[in-house]
Amino acid sequence: MTSQFPRASRPVTRQSGERFILAGTEVREDDVEPATGLHIAGIAFRISAAIILLLAIWQAYDWFRDRPPGGAGLSVIIGDTIRLAVTSFLLYGAADLADLFVKNFQEIRATRILMARQTYLMKQMGVFRGEIPTTPREVDRRGLGPEEAVSLNGE
Repeated sequence: MTSQFPRASRPVTRQSGERFILAGTEVREDDVEPATGLHIAGIAFRISAAIILLLAIWQAYDWFRDRPPGGAGLSVIIGDTIRLAVTSFLLYGAADLADLFVKNFQEIRATRILMARQTYLMKQMGVFRGEIPTTPREVDRRGLGPEEAVSLNGE
């Protein structure tokens, strides 16, 4: 059985115990680990849906095989079978949603890594051209330097 998670074409290494390095770019630990929990939940939902659907079919078959006299309980068996079938379909839909969340997470992870690589390359190009200083300047959390930052209390 093959995994649905793509394998990295380049090895993932750890840099001095801090962050992982993937293709020369620092990435978070969450970005190199597959989301197996949702995948397993999707499999469990699909198995549950199949079992419930099989039980609904077996219940209807068993009732039709050995009917009570006068057709008593026909409305109950039809209603119960429909309820079980709807529950089964909802569980199967939940499994599809879990798989969709896994694929969405993989796309977000790939986008995050791509943006980190592009940001790093743009910064290196700016440093090479002399448009960005090689030493980082002291900035506040908004990215403004001390001369640009304005205090709220008028200082």
